[in-house]
Amino acid sequence: MLLRSRAHRARLPLVLVPVVVALVLAAAAPAIAQEATTATAPPTSVPPTSAPPSTTPTAGTAPGSDTTPGSSTPAANTTPHPDPDAFAALANQVTQNQSLLTELSTEVTQTTQRLAVLASEIADTQQKLAATRAQMDQLRQIVRARAAYIYAHADAPQVAVADIQHVEDLTVGKKYADSATQADASHIHDLGRVANQLDQHEQDLETQQTQQQQQKDRLVAAQAALASVTARQKKLLDEAGAVPVMGDAELTPADVADWFTSRGVHYQLAGGMDIKDLVQLYFDEGRAEHVRPELAFAQAIIETGSFGTALDSNYAGIGACDSCVGEPAFPTPRDGVRGQIQLLRNYADPTSRAANLANPPSPTIYGSDPVAAAHAYDTFFAKGTVPTWNAMGNGNWATDPGYAPKVLTVPYQMVSFAAKRNG
Repeated sequence: MLLRSRAHRARLPLVLVPVVVALVLAAAAPAIAQEATTATAPPTSVPPTSAPPSTTPTAGTAPGSDTTPGSSTPAANTTPHPDPDAFAALANQVTQNQSLLTELSTEVTQTTQRLAVLASEIADTQQKLAATRAQMDQLRQIVRARAAYIYAHADAPQVAVADIQHVEDLTVGKKYADSATQADASHIHDLGRVANQLDQHEQDLETQQTQQQQQKDRLVAAQAALASVTARQKKLLDEAGAVPVMGDAELTPADVADWFTSRGVHYQLAGGMDIKDLVQLYFDEGRAEHVRPELAFAQAIIETGSFGTALDSNYAGIGACDSCVGEPAFPTPRDGVRGQIQLLRNYADPTSRAANLANPPSPTIYGSDPVAAAHAYDTFFAKGTVPTWNAMGNGNWATDPGYAPKVLTVPYQMVSFAAKRNG
């Protein structure tokens, strides 16, 4: 049975210290880039045969776990790597950039929607303006035709005025025609005022449309630039062997579930839940908090011995320690997964707050009082100090100095399985 001691319970010293991301990056980025270019690292799609970089001590296999990959200890990586604090700063910056990219994507979508609304309003205004001008032209034609008729028949007093019924006396008809012309002129004037208002409204809408398009262009340009920078930063982390806690899944739920099933191990989950459903919970909750779900699942594999007996739904040993009698139980598997994911985000993301979580902080971990739970989450002592899995252990989540390599060997197996199956 793997013994666990949680840093968030024991308040053990941290491997990494808090850093101001912008300042550290400015100083550390050139060094990271220089050293990363000299390091020999495996492609990200192929599991490495050596342990993660020297940000964490190498270790052998996980004791008492049927997920133990092999009996030999991975060879130590002798290539020099950047300082762990620089890794932390870079990984934190990637996390913040990814959050900004999500915000930018939302703003681009909202701007696109506003442009669509403006285009519809402009089209509607143009249609109303065209109808108003057409009505004005029709009235003008009537007035001109009436005046021309009266002029042409001035010497024929018994001829009726064309558009004035039951009037045969042209003199009387002319009075009616003058009155009708005045009414039409007033109507034309009113229509002209409406047309001017519609024309001004159209110009205003077109100005807004231009401004919105310029705003969208700026957002798209910023999004592209930030995505490019983030991709380069992630490449540096990949080349150095750092594995961020935050990020998108690189495997599918089917990849993970099929890998687990292929091993033929016995598992026992609350309510008789199937492993495929549990994997889907990890992907759902991981997506909600932007925590890599396959790595959280790998952590649960190590912590529970492949879910041999996981009826308490505490899949990450939260609240357990070497001297503790037991660990808290979560009411449902989803609650257990959610608590683990939220805690991982708190360790990895310096911007994490109760207010920006997809769901309220786990009552099992932070307490049932919503206000107190939010405060506990927001003031977590290790917030944002462990952005990479390589720094787990040595007091971060677990006291075991070999904790990170044990966890990371599991996703490497998943990737290898998926590559062979899908290749």
